Amino acid sequence: MPTLDSIYNQSQKEIDGFIKQFDDEAEAVFKRAKRLATAQLAGLSTDDILKYEFAWRNTLRDAGYYKMVNSLIDKQFDKMYKGTQQAFETNGFDAVFTTDDAKKIQILKNMKREQFTKLADDIGLSVKRELYKYAISDASLDDMVKGLEQTLIDSDLAKYSKTYALTAIGEFQQELIDLMGKGVGEGVWVYVGVKDDATREYCSYLLRENKCYDDAKKNELERDSRRAYNCRHRFYKMKPEEAQAGGYSCNQDS
Repeated sequence: MPTLDSIYNQSQKEIDGFIKQFDDEAEAVFKRAKRLATAQLAGLSTDDILKYEFAWRNTLRDAGYYKMVNSLIDKQFDKMYKGTQQAFETNGFDAVFTTDDAKKIQILKNMKREQFTKLADDIGLSVKRELYKYAISDASLDDMVKGLEQTLIDSDLAKYSKTYALTAIGEFQQELIDLMGKGVGEGVWVYVGVKDDATREYCSYLLRENKCYDDAKKNELERDSRRAYNCRHRFYKMKPEEAQAGGYSCNQDS
């Protein structure tokens, strides 16, 4: 039977591979969006600018943004079910996702989809403000193009799309673990993940501690801002005897 570390490593390898693909695709999507948005500026009236957020959504659709997000959520997220169930089996539990779990999972996925939609909508509003500023000052088309391009380049989504995707995947993976963990009964939580030069000091500390945690302590540590975005580490639930056999310290004050 595979170990918890080997299951995590395989999952992380799959995530790393997809994120590289996502990052490349995101770059291409934003190039197309910039090209389409720039082409639409000629003849844009003030009334058109006041409704620009709707045109921006159409631009993103044509550039492939929503298709890219849906692929992330409807395909890549689903690849984490098997590893999650396998981890629980390795950790001493007999666990499956129930019909009720499936409903909750769909809600979680939709929430992630809404996050990406809002990030994109925020760019549209920023472009709208920029274009209206140029329109009322009777700026040239060239100035409007430069302003639009700079707004897109400076947008958080354009600069940090990889981080947003990694964070969304990591959050969803932990949510799957938490959902299954709720239904398996008593157990302890352990902290698992890669330790390299990119590992935050806080995460390195938790890995060195190698402790077991109860639900309350796990929730406290999970919410700590020092983990923040793009964390590659997960809390997994184990039976105490399995955790101790795996080298974790399961003292009562953990």
